[in-house]
Amino acid sequence: MTRAPIKVSSYSGYKADERPTRFTYKGKIYNVKEILSSSLEQSTSGELRRRFTIKTDDGLLFNIHYDERDKLWFMEE
Repeated sequence: MTRAPIKVSSYSGYKADERPTRFTYKGKIYNVKEILSSSLEQSTSGELRRRFTIKTDDGLLFNIHYDERDKLWFMEE
């Protein structure tokens, strides 16, 4: 699996970048219609990632994650 950095607009509730609301991937803007699943994973080195499977307004499915250490969003390709 590779990962590509993406630009994400997110909802910030009790914590920053809590969940994605819109993102840009390969020059196109996608609106998040539904979050199908989310999880928090910790690697053996202690790094935290919040993973999301999302459905866009146009019915496409994407897997993205937020890297807590680097404070960056990535598309899982």
